[in-house]
Amino acid sequence: MLKPKYLGLLGLLGVAGVLALALFIFFPSLPDPNCATLMVHTADDVAIPLPTNCDQTITVPMDEMVKYLENERISRGLIFKRWITCKVSGQARGASFTFDRDPRWLHSYAPRTYQFRRTVIILPYAQPVPEGSPVVGEGCLMPWRRCVSQIAGQCGGRFSVWK
Repeated sequence: MLKPKYLGLLGLLGVAGVLALALFIFFPSLPDPNCATLMVHTADDVAIPLPTNCDQTITVPMDEMVKYLENERISRGLIFKRWITCKVSGQARGASFTFDRDPRWLHSYAPRTYQFRRTVIILPYAQPVPEGSPVVGEGCLMPWRRCVSQIAGQCGGRFSVWK
């Protein structure tokens, strides 16, 4: 029969083992301590800089642009955050976004897709914004685990602009 003090030690070792296993499962490729500070900043919410005639909203009327952007988001495995809408006018069609010139907003492998930390912006590239549609883009979040695996090993290089 085990003594009570050994049971407490055995329980403590069990809890430590489960915690170590959980860290290994959820953060398998984060050995570099420098990446830890970057990951802390990655958890912060990022404000999307928009022109004065544009805004962010959660609900929009369903149209072809909404369907197109939703298909793009789903195919990339991203989480919906907000729609980017602009006032319908000739000026909104050619809206100039400042994030496309900001070095912190990294270009993705897919055209007209930008990422800053976990925030991803999808702008249409395969089809123009239909006449009358206020929706010009979609703001999304990259899943946490995928973001960790993307940054691991590169936090001193390409992703260092996010610090």
